[in-house]
Amino acid sequence: MNHYEQSKKARRVASVVYLVVLAVILGGTYISQQNKAAAKAEVSVQPVTANSI
Repeated sequence: MNHYEQSKKARRVASVVYLVVLAVILGGTYISQQNKAAAKAEVSVQPVTANSI
C-alpha cells in the first residue's frame, strides 16, 4: 500500500469520525430543544390554585 492509499484511507476514517461527532452534537441539540419546549409547555399548563398565588 503506497502513501497515497494510506492517506486516502486516513481521510476517509477522519471524515466518518467527523460526521459521527457532528451527528451526535446536532442530535443532542435537537433533543435538548425538544425537552426545553416540553418543559415550558408543561409549566404553562399547570392550573392556578389558591395556594400558588
